[in-house]
Amino acid sequence: MSIVKMIELSSQSSESWEDATRQAVERASRSLRNIRSVWVKEFEAAVDANRVTQFRVILKIAFQLDDSESVRSMGNEEILGVE
Repeated sequence: MSIVKMIELSSQSSESWEDATRQAVERASRSLRNIRSVWVKEFEAAVDANRVTQFRVILKIAFQLDDSESVRSMGNEEILGVE
């Protein structure tokens, strides 16, 4: 049996929404294994002096849990190292 867990992240880039998404996946992959997909839920852009300065995304990353790991021991804080 395989179990997939989803976590929600936010990311930003001065280049594009695609770059913000790519950066989120690359950063998450340092802490997570078996990333299977990403779903971008929301897009936002910061504007300064009538120019877009930051592209922001809120996304969900799905990853498959290892068979040997317990679902109960895998909280978002533990996986990502966020306090």
